[in-house]
Amino acid sequence: MIEIAICDDEPVINSALETMLNRFAPLLPEPIRIHQFCQGSALLDTLVKQPLFDIIFLDIELGDTTGIAVAEQIRKHFEEIALIFVSAYESYCKELFQFDTTGFLGKPIDENEVKALLVRVYKGLRNSKRVFVYRVKDAIYRVRLADILFFESKARKIQIVTRQENTGTPAYYPAFYGKLDDVEAQLKHPGFVRIHHSFLVNLDNVERFEKSVLVLPGAYRLALARSTQKEVRGRIMDYYSSTNGAEKMSIPSDLVTTQHPL
Repeated sequence: MIEIAICDDEPVINSALETMLNRFAPLLPEPIRIHQFCQGSALLDTLVKQPLFDIIFLDIELGDTTGIAVAEQIRKHFEEIALIFVSAYESYCKELFQFDTTGFLGKPIDENEVKALLVRVYKGLRNSKRVFVYRVKDAIYRVRLADILFFESKARKIQIVTRQENTGTPAYYPAFYGKLDDVEAQLKHPGFVRIHHSFLVNLDNVERFEKSVLVLPGAYRLALARSTQKEVRGRIMDYYSSTNGAEKMSIPSDLVTTQHPL
């Protein structure tokens, strides 16, 4: 699920942009959910309570503050959120570079620009900026999807195993109560595949695919469930074919095919 926030002090702009985004949402492999805000303070309050947004469309001239002031607060705590500024004045463009701006939309908003921007931003999110958010008691954890090796379900708890950025060795986030079905539904990411009732694996971090076993950093060898092996192998090969992953990793030659493997 791609969570999108639109913040403009003109409700008609919010509604028009939401309509455009929903129109182009079928172009993405994941569904989107849109949240509207008419005040920058309301957007920031929501981020503090539940930091779930992947993309924020932010008007520069808001009624209660400025988009630049809101962006400063967002960037202090959330580097991975894609920020797209919206304004009728292109003179702001140079000032916006300091916020690692993902895009800029001029007013009146052009549908073709929205379409191109949405597709481009999604590709960036899938590759590096997307995060999985969960809560343990009063603490909220945000884990970059690109760092996750796999989710493991055990004794009603889910453990997230990640690759440490500097060493490349596995690291463990605090476990939380939940079901892998719910995690999979929350992610709606084609690169995360359920290979077993206990494992949800990030295919982007697989080092080697040995017919029925995925090899990951840290000497992890995760076997595909026998009951769904054919279906899962097909999904894995479909994903690698669509992302050119088959050219970058070791995969048995009999599995590299335009058809689903047997």
